[in-house]
Amino acid sequence: MRQLLTAFLILVILPVRAQQYGTRAGSIILQQYDNRILKITFHPAGERESARFSEAVQGKPGKVSRHWNITKDSARALAVVGHNDLQDSIALEFFGSDGAGGFRIGLAPGEAIYGGGERAIPMNRRGYAFPLYNQPQYGYAEGAEALNYSVPLFLSSRGYALFFDNPAKGYADIGKSDPNVFETGFTGGELNVFLIIGKNIDEQLQAYSQLTGRQPLPPRWVFGNFMSRFGYTSQVQVLQTLQAMQEEKFPVDAVILDLFWFGDSIKGTLGNLDWVNKTAWPDPKGMIDTLKAKNIKTILVTEPFILEGTKNYTESQPYLAVDSVGKPYTLTDFYFGRGGLVDLFRADARNWFWKKYDAQIRLGVAGWWGDLGEPEKHPADIYHNTKDLGHKKLVRSDLVHNLYGYYWSKMLAEKYRELYPKTRLFYLNRAGFAGSQRYGVFPWTGDVSRSWSGLRAQLPLLQGMSISGVPYIHSDAGGFAGGDNDAELYTRWIQFATFTPVFRPHGTNVGVVDPAAVSIPSEPVYWPDSVKKIARKFVQLRYDLLPYNYTLAYDQSVFGKPLIRPMNYYDYTDSNLNKASDQYMWGDAILVAPVLEKGATTRKLYLPKGDWYNFFTNQRRQGGEWIEEKLYADKIPVYVKAGSFVPTRPGLDNTEEYKTRLVVLKHYVSRDPGEYMLYDDDGTDPRALEMDNYERIFLHAEQEKTGLAITVKSGDRRYKGRVIKKFVLLEVIGLRSEPTVVKVDGFIAPMRNRLEALDGAKGNMSFWDPVNGKVFVLFEYTSKEQRLNINY
Repeated sequence: MRQLLTAFLILVILPVRAQQYGTRAGSIILQQYDNRILKITFHPAGERESARFSEAVQGKPGKVSRHWNITKDSARALAVVGHNDLQDSIALEFFGSDGAGGFRIGLAPGEAIYGGGERAIPMNRRGYAFPLYNQPQYGYAEGAEALNYSVPLFLSSRGYALFFDNPAKGYADIGKSDPNVFETGFTGGELNVFLIIGKNIDEQLQAYSQLTGRQPLPPRWVFGNFMSRFGYTSQVQVLQTLQAMQEEKFPVDAVILDLFWFGDSIKGTLGNLDWVNKTAWPDPKGMIDTLKAKNIKTILVTEPFILEGTKNYTESQPYLAVDSVGKPYTLTDFYFGRGGLVDLFRADARNWFWKKYDAQIRLGVAGWWGDLGEPEKHPADIYHNTKDLGHKKLVRSDLVHNLYGYYWSKMLAEKYRELYPKTRLFYLNRAGFAGSQRYGVFPWTGDVSRSWSGLRAQLPLLQGMSISGVPYIHSDAGGFAGGDNDAELYTRWIQFATFTPVFRPHGTNVGVVDPAAVSIPSEPVYWPDSVKKIARKFVQLRYDLLPYNYTLAYDQSVFGKPLIRPMNYYDYTDSNLNKASDQYMWGDAILVAPVLEKGATTRKLYLPKGDWYNFFTNQRRQGGEWIEEKLYADKIPVYVKAGSFVPTRPGLDNTEEYKTRLVVLKHYVSRDPGEYMLYDDDGTDPRALEMDNYERIFLHAEQEKTGLAITVKSGDRRYKGRVIKKFVLLEVIGLRSEPTVVKVDGFIAPMRNRLEALDGAKGNMSFWDPVNGKVFVLFEYTSKEQRLNINY
């Protein structure tokens, strides 16, 4: 108990008579994982289905800290828990019966609760109630409380987080029924809660991600531009669209093929999982090879439903989920047609399903899209065989519903690890559970409406998922469903999506396949010139930011930091940060305030304390206040925190071109010291971090009496393929006056009238831009510690 008490100062179990809830007798178990994580488990006695199905938690607890047996007459037990870093104790009440069980937690005045996964409701979930049940909602907009990806992790502004590791159908009522109570309930499964201590979101997520895992490094091409729609209907259409994109100078890294790759209609084709239409797709391998020669990755959609009449229906029968007597279950009212659902909880079913993937990988397919994985149609009377999870009897769907997408992701990750160990998995998916992130998932926010309300809904969705431990959440840029061809909406969405984990314009454009559907281009090349010009600028900016974005991936894999960070990520105490929920930080340096209203001419946003630079104009202004920003069609408000370093690589047409032969490193001058670490590896090695097959460049800037001093150093091994001789073009923004001298390692970097061609550069040089008040310093990077002095 000594270790427990050093962290959790107060731990009292108070029996309370149970009359209203009919609670059975049972037991309470406490287990400590480290000095910030305590697991509390309530086991009601009786026949209740309380088996544990989740494997989200990776860590192992210490020995059982305490175990209490409780009787039927005193079965409602109240745990009062305290910790050094908590101002007040936390009271948790347990309840359980044959039908349901769960927890009640007291809410303090003013306490805010965040997280819970994918919700198009305000970031502070207090005052809301919603199901913990993955489900799609076609054409949703603001106010959608229940969507595709539930994560039962909730973060409190009081300095703690609660993770309910239970995938069964449940609910969360956060002060809606009772303003002072946060209640969760589940229809079955183990009743447990992990209490995680952390004074801010950053600390809470670090602990949670240690518990459930962090996202592996993605392939570098994830940060490129994806050509995607619902959907390309032929090989000719794919190649013609790509040709148009490249002729119009839009960088592209991947092409995503929706369900028409395995059929020529929307309905009745799920389950073919092969190129059955030889007229539309006469040479799939030839097409994939052609794309690969252009460094374009091919990504295919798959679904876990096998419909009657499709190529694999008969073969799939032994591997489908079943009814209560063990016969393959037939869905009779499924939108796409009659058929069954692959039982991905079974190892043999996963092996059978994998063979369909492997056949396409051998053709050259580079990544996957898993759709309808909630599952979209999952009746309560369908059963799963979970013997491979350690359970003997068939299990009703509600007990494992939220885990279905998790096991789909796990299947792909484990098969790639076994059979393609040199490949980083890309898996675009729509549903999962806590822990899915460690299998390389890139979820999107579902079938959002093409509307301004749909765009606004993305702000709480992306931030809420990011702080629920799912870091690569993104949206169908431009919107998916309906719409009226609103060019302004499309443009503003593209600008916003530039600063999200995956840049993937995508929407319904099915043409003659379904003339009744609203078909609007998702690719910017098919919009008017005025839209193309702005879109091209932001797609190119996406590529320019590749080294910055790739370093964000390192921060996630090593430290558990999300790429999108709410304004209050480090500080719950600033009320202005809490209010500024329609803007966010892209990493620690870049503040993004999307334009969310049609025809808006100004945008109100909050600049936190300190100095900030306009990303597009380099204008400097003091923070700590709300500002009214004038809006322009060709940009959105984006600011950079003073003291930041932002590495860029301008001019890329494809991420395969990226080499650190040249890095343009922007530094935004501050009165305070600034630090940054730039990460780089070969972009493909799944074991890069494990095997030290990477490079980190450490940067530090500090004001001295004579001016600005910047140190650059690297202490890591040289990874395979690393560029040994490289140049850094340092762009120092925000100087008060022209430098009197610029030195690199004590030697003067001569001031030139213009920046000379880099290919012919010899030695160090500098250039003063008096119009914009910035200096450029070009120097050769040596991998040793280097010092730059800019005196003024």
